[in-house]
Amino acid sequence: MKKITLLGINSRFTHSNLALFYLKRAIEDLPYQVSHLEESINQDRFKILANVIKSKADVLAISTYIWNRDIVDFIITTLKKISPKTIIVIGGPEAGYNCHHWLERDLSPDYIIKGGGEAAWRFLAENDFRYDNPIVNIPNYTFSEIRFPYRESDFHRLENKYVYYEASRGCPFKCSFCLSSRMDQKLDYKSLQVIKAELEIILQHKPKIIKFVDRSFNADRNISRSLWQYINSLDTKTKFHFEVHPALLQQEDLDILQKTPKERIQFEIGIQSTNPKTIKAINRNHHFQDYREKLKKLIKIKNIHTHLDLIIGLPYEGKNSFLKSLNDLLLLEADVIQLGFLKVLPATQMAEKQDEYGLKFDSQPPYQIVQTKWLPFSDIAFFLAFEDVFNYIFNSSRLKHTLKFVTSHLEEPVDFYQQFTHFIGNKGEINNSNWTNLFAIVRDFIHQNFPSLNKELVDDYLSWDWLLHSRKNNLPTFLDREENHIFKRQVFSTLKNKEDDSMLELLGPKVKTLNNTAFFIPRSEDFCKKELAGKTKVLVFNPNGFLCI
Repeated sequence: MKKITLLGINSRFTHSNLALFYLKRAIEDLPYQVSHLEESINQDRFKILANVIKSKADVLAISTYIWNRDIVDFIITTLKKISPKTIIVIGGPEAGYNCHHWLERDLSPDYIIKGGGEAAWRFLAENDFRYDNPIVNIPNYTFSEIRFPYRESDFHRLENKYVYYEASRGCPFKCSFCLSSRMDQKLDYKSLQVIKAELEIILQHKPKIIKFVDRSFNADRNISRSLWQYINSLDTKTKFHFEVHPALLQQEDLDILQKTPKERIQFEIGIQSTNPKTIKAINRNHHFQDYREKLKKLIKIKNIHTHLDLIIGLPYEGKNSFLKSLNDLLLLEADVIQLGFLKVLPATQMAEKQDEYGLKFDSQPPYQIVQTKWLPFSDIAFFLAFEDVFNYIFNSSRLKHTLKFVTSHLEEPVDFYQQFTHFIGNKGEINNSNWTNLFAIVRDFIHQNFPSLNKELVDDYLSWDWLLHSRKNNLPTFLDREENHIFKRQVFSTLKNKEDDSMLELLGPKVKTLNNTAFFIPRSEDFCKKELAGKTKVLVFNPNGFLCI
């Protein structure tokens, strides 16, 4: 009996490879011994190769993407030298839509599956992995015919990982930078009844998160609304992640999501740009102005975690245009705004128009843009630094209150991040492993560049952000002051001597956590009025909240 090893090389340890589960199910009735091997790009490639060889596979099937192509290259070329009789099959977007890369070499895979893989994979298996063409291009089954990917025995390997699920394949939209825009990517849904039944199987195993990989989940409003109502009704701690199209949101959706338990659902929403000319060039039919108010209402609900996406390097989007797009999103106050650089993927319309748009990009995965007609490399370099700054101080949420306070005094919030990027450029790189240093730099920047702001009030906001997000129960020296320590001694003395029954009653069960508590007396009356409802002292119970007295 031939041994088959299915190999996935994921971008993170917490990720799993949905394709491998589909492939395993597709041939489970055939006489093969199938093993499932998932690794990470963060692992040593020789150790990955060693695990492959240890599996003693007659057939190795590798799921191939832009993030793992280099390692897949290494596995193929090295394994062909060590074990030339091993049959190697590759599939996935970086295989099927980039065949020439793999075949124009001496040591190439035996077969490349093009497009949806289940039918082609079974065809190879039924023919004992003998076929006269290295490119296997066979029409796939309809999505409703494809088996649920997970078996009961699979869930042990999904513990503490994302569980990926798809209710549909394909996309109704034709964004020029995306492989889902291709004409061979037909939109196909499972029935609502099947989706719910399969989710119930997954939920029995209490995953932390179920991540729907549907490109635009709310393209079918009947399915999305019914499923969100179903999720609202569940008694579960599992989170559900969806990619949704903002222009398709309607008031009926917002009414349903208004009832969603907090943090039950998180949305990733691809805005990409708010420049009308850019939007038209990438084949998106809806402009930001068409759906801005609906998006604003969604974010104001506050119980849906919102993650908005923008792409740097799109046609007709120069530096100022992109900063305006970002400013438009900052005004919405979403939880996360992800900045990504354009990837000019092979077989997309964007790749076909590279000369027209003056696109210069890395010839190796992930094909990241380095220059366009509208964005010279000097601006790309600026945005590389800007992206780091923005992730550390905005997307980390650690400076949430400080940023809201300071940017409220600006006509355009994006100016803060632009100025801070230039400020950081004179101080060297920053990293999110040293939050004390980052808070000190932010403090210096605000004090120097916003002299009209009350410095004591700024320090109160910085202290508040530090205490709410730090696991430590003390402030860094540049934010701390003796009044906090006097307050702490007073509380401990009161409790020790039982001098104040009202204090004992107020603290209640929190008494046991005082050793892990931060004691904070704000400097500014304005801070107490705005953030503490007029109270003047705060006990912060990390990570359990705070108590104002």
